[in-house]
Amino acid sequence: MKNILYLSLSLLLIATIVGCHDPVKKPLGADYYLMGLKDDSASIKLVHGVNDRFDDIVLGEIVDFDADNDFILVHRKASEKARTLFEENPLWIKQISPKDQYWIVEKRYDGVTGPLTKEEYLVKRKQLQISEGVKIRQ
Repeated sequence: MKNILYLSLSLLLIATIVGCHDPVKKPLGADYYLMGLKDDSASIKLVHGVNDRFDDIVLGEIVDFDADNDFILVHRKASEKARTLFEENPLWIKQISPKDQYWIVEKRYDGVTGPLTKEEYLVKRKQLQISEGVKIRQ
């Protein structure tokens, strides 16, 4: 009886640990997704792709994001953990920065503007006339 109890508890513990690492694939429209692990924001990435073939757009620790029919807004912070996870990825080398960064994705044209500083982001957002309803923490 004790063996069954220990086995049951062990399986429950394993299921709990594995469940914490559930993959996230959040659709943002127009074949864009936020992907990563539920408990690890440093591994989240914004990707674009069809048929399970994805192109990375933003790698790292996504602080906040929002999307509407036309745009995706992303705020990413610098993170040592993200650097460790992505340091071999050529895209990460282009995006590396000690400061927070912002991206604006124009879904209709597959246009990606970024990385931007906060000031550049605010100017570009105004130029593109992005609705005030689409917001990210700054």
